[in-house]
Amino acid sequence: MRGDQVELKSLRLDRKRVALRYGGRGGDADTVPPAIIPGAVSPTTVIYHGSVGAFAHIASQSAFPNSRSIGCDNLFDVVEAVRNGRADVAVLPCENILAGRVPDIHLLLPDVRLAIVGEIFLPIELHLVAPQGWRASEIRRVHSHPVALKQVRRFLATHGLSSVEENNTATAAALIKQRGDREAAAVASALAAETHGLTILKRNIADTPFNMTRFYVLSARSVVPAADRHDIMTSLLFEVKNAPGALFRAVGGFAENGINLTRLESYLLDGQFVATRFLCEFEGHPDHDRVNRALAVLERQTTRQTVLGVFPMHATGARVRARNRQSSHLDSLSGGRP
Repeated sequence: MRGDQVELKSLRLDRKRVALRYGGRGGDADTVPPAIIPGAVSPTTVIYHGSVGAFAHIASQSAFPNSRSIGCDNLFDVVEAVRNGRADVAVLPCENILAGRVPDIHLLLPDVRLAIVGEIFLPIELHLVAPQGWRASEIRRVHSHPVALKQVRRFLATHGLSSVEENNTATAAALIKQRGDREAAAVASALAAETHGLTILKRNIADTPFNMTRFYVLSARSVVPAADRHDIMTSLLFEVKNAPGALFRAVGGFAENGINLTRLESYLLDGQFVATRFLCEFEGHPDHDRVNRALAVLERQTTRQTVLGVFPMHATGARVRARNRQSSHLDSLSGGRP
């Protein structure tokens, strides 16, 4: 990813949202959350997976500084809290530019029964943290969330350190403090280190300095922006027909209509090594004519479609995607030559 630190540190979340119909083609009607009143995405309570100092906590507070943020160590309890109204929205990480998708969230999406109503892009700085007085030369094991550990693989390999997976980065920091094992450290945020009275042994150890995680904002009900707004994302699930070339033809409508497909990931279904369900994200609103044409093509090649969310892009995400589109256009003009 190319970019500068000004863009990486832009964390403004545009909250001017109005409710329209929540569209979906195919699928069960009861899996699509009903639309709610305009402006409802100004939550009183935000729940996230982890504890104070986790990056989901930092993302929650950066996007919703006037809301109460509560942490929860159990991912399914986070989802249930939004379903039963104990929290207005959940903030969950979905992908990182170094580690790729967050597996737990990816597997959860088809059955979560929550609507994606926003996204947050958060710059990530991962630090090696341990109690005061410990030395980096003593460390043999590093504890953290599996996705965080993937972001520091080069550092771990270079220093001959083994990795130990924990529930989240902030929990890893707390456990290091509690256990007192001088051969163990955690990979966590500066806030987690401060919260648990740890010191930073090595700063910003991620495999690239431009590290960023994208988070979904999930609600029990959908909030769909007006179709005349710019910088809109649509996320949907679809299942292709069991026919040769079905996936190629299904997504061909996006290219034909000039729609930028930003994410396409598969699921294995029914215990078989055959991918028939796909998570798809693209730039555009379902009520746009060209998007409608693309979705009509998709519908002819699929047995089921379920819209997970139609939502405004985060300001940072909009700029990154615009820059990538421009870069791709220049590459196509040059024939891929440097």
